[in-house]
Amino acid sequence: MKRTTFVVVTAFAALVLAQTAMATPVVGVSANTLPQGTFMLDTWYFYRDFTRIYNDNLDGDGTGGWKDLPNHELFTRACFVPRIYYGATNRITIRAGFPLEYRFSNQGSGDDVASSSMGIGDIVIDPKIQIYRGGEGYPCVALLAGVRLPTGNDSCDPAISDGTTDFVGGLAVTHRMGRIDGHVSVTYWLNGETDSGYDMKDIWVASISLENPINENWSLLWEAKGYAGETLDEYYRLYACPGVSWDNGEHLTIGASTFISVVAKGLEGGSEYDFEWAPYIKVYYRFF
Repeated sequence: MKRTTFVVVTAFAALVLAQTAMATPVVGVSANTLPQGTFMLDTWYFYRDFTRIYNDNLDGDGTGGWKDLPNHELFTRACFVPRIYYGATNRITIRAGFPLEYRFSNQGSGDDVASSSMGIGDIVIDPKIQIYRGGEGYPCVALLAGVRLPTGNDSCDPAISDGTTDFVGGLAVTHRMGRIDGHVSVTYWLNGETDSGYDMKDIWVASISLENPINENWSLLWEAKGYAGETLDEYYRLYACPGVSWDNGEHLTIGASTFISVVAKGLEGGSEYDFEWAPYIKVYYRFF
């Protein structure tokens, strides 16, 4: 009887860990962690053509608003970010991201004012600590933490990094509702000060994701991601991120989403670029 019970418990635990690893939002953050001693690799690609600029005194009356960029002005940003995950324990996963960044800017009417830069961006190391793993019908909860190191070039034009060391903390919750996995996360970035003495604004980042399986391999993704300054009067962004993901049932998951701007306000006291839509692709590979 004891042996039978042990086998059943072990099988159930393996099933939970397998389900944990399979929950893979493309834009959002999961509260799930990797099994101890295992690795996972994900790589994401994000391309943005910034098409408008915010001015907090657009019409000269103190009212802010968005203005389309002139046809001869271009500002483009692309990111390719491989990230490696390691299950330090069943409840602690350590992740490190190594971005390759590309910038292009043309703020004039000729090639002589165009500039571009490419190189390694700011490395991010962010562990996830699962503090509660509920059984069936209950959520998983994890603490999020991390540091962004100023490894990117902040002296090139356009700059790849702002040269600051930044810290993040937050919370993620994952819950299975029938066949649908839901994920909610909220984080707060404490951004540092540049070498010139400018204090970069702190920022809130939140996401909500629903993974709706269509069959054994395909899922619909209903996701949203938001950014906000220390107060909403200062800065906010909200993007809808619908997409799809495909899983081969073993180790590989591929997801594609589109960031679509829903509502936004720029940065008070200055100008801020934004985009109307942008493609986002992520690939997961589990080494277990």
